[in-house]
Amino acid sequence: MPACFRRRTLTAVFLVVATSAGCSDTSGPSVAVTLNLYSVDGVLVPVALKTPGGKTVSIGSGRLQGTNRGFACGMSLQLVEGPITAIDVPSCRLLTGEEKMFSAALSDSRFPAGAHTYRFVPR
Repeated sequence: MPACFRRRTLTAVFLVVATSAGCSDTSGPSVAVTLNLYSVDGVLVPVALKTPGGKTVSIGSGRLQGTNRGFACGMSLQLVEGPITAIDVPSCRLLTGEEKMFSAALSDSRFPAGAHTYRFVPR
């Protein structure tokens, strides 16, 4: 089989797989969505929690940004006292007008220890 024919066949197979894999309602451009932090563990923000070192800190605000494609989102949190941290949230699909709730643990020692449930709502 000629190399040129193999390349064309592989390219055609790749395009078919790429266009059919997980593209149910995601045709067209991505839609960017930003949500605001509403609560942590069911408590409205600002919420006081303990750091790994035992210090009490208060999460004052947060944002969750992503798209309708659902590959990943970025979460940022800010303490009332100032510092900001961010994490990637994998497999995170955001739709306009809908809220998102999930559990995550932060690796930044200035922020609360352990996994907490974060609820984000439309602006």
